[in-house]
Amino acid sequence: LGFGSASPPDPLASTPPHHHRPASPPARCRLLAVEMPLYEEKFISPLAVRFTQDHIRPVFQNGTDLNRTIREIKATPGSGDYDVILEAPFEAIEIIRWHKRDASGEEADGRHWFTFDNRRLYCLQRAAAALWPKKVGAIVQALYAASDGCQRKDNSTTAGRAVGIGHSPKLLTDRWDWREVVAAGDGASAWELVQRDDQLPGVADLPDAPVPPSMLELLLQGLGEKPRSFSEAVSTTDERSSGSEGPCDDADTPAAVVGGLCGQWRSARKSQGYEVRAEGQKLVCVSPDGRGGQRRGVLLVD
Repeated sequence: LGFGSASPPDPLASTPPHHHRPASPPARCRLLAVEMPLYEEKFISPLAVRFTQDHIRPVFQNGTDLNRTIREIKATPGSGDYDVILEAPFEAIEIIRWHKRDASGEEADGRHWFTFDNRRLYCLQRAAAALWPKKVGAIVQALYAASDGCQRKDNSTTAGRAVGIGHSPKLLTDRWDWREVVAAGDGASAWELVQRDDQLPGVADLPDAPVPPSMLELLLQGLGEKPRSFSEAVSTTDERSSGSEGPCDDADTPAAVVGGLCGQWRSARKSQGYEVRAEGQKLVCVSPDGRGGQRRGVLLVD
């Protein structure tokens, strides 16, 4: 029996498994990662949302007094389980749901709705508490996920139930907790609604807010016309006023659209103001960012 020399190892067969290229994730997973929205506009009781700061200043960053802003909040007809929907002169607050430990020990740890828009939440809660025992709701932007490190900004020592008001933590002039303001024995249905909203486990469980009309629909409403296709709308030469202030001109943009869009606008919910103006060959939309600054965007007309 003779034995020959061993054959050289096959380099492909000897390649360890970890050298193989990993399989790509399923296409459906990739699509979900791309198509998932950042937030959805929902209804919630402002009293079911909690603060993330231990104290707030009595003015916004642009110097506007909080008490003055509270007086500008309007009560509009309700929707669904809400008797009243608040209409505020600022953008909708963003809310996120997460688990919070109560440093004071007064409440068991649990998951609740929180916001980093603490001054705006304070204004909404003051307005809602003033309407008690009516069941009050507000439109919010419910986030699906928090940004990295945002929980480190949460310094509330009361699990968000209360907030101090003052220019610094050492110079507080007031403390706000809506539970101490409303009468505990009144408004059983209002209490139930706040508790229900507080316990809703996710964004999909919150009541949907109505979708506002688009800017084109608002334009056509101002022109007194029924909605048509976009191509039909821009082909018209009708230059009647759309209700905006101050027409403008742009040779490369259909006259009816330019004349109708330029000027001062309010959103359908009247919580946001816009100014549309022509700058060279562009239509520019300018709106406040809720922090004393401005957002700018370019409107494209196809």
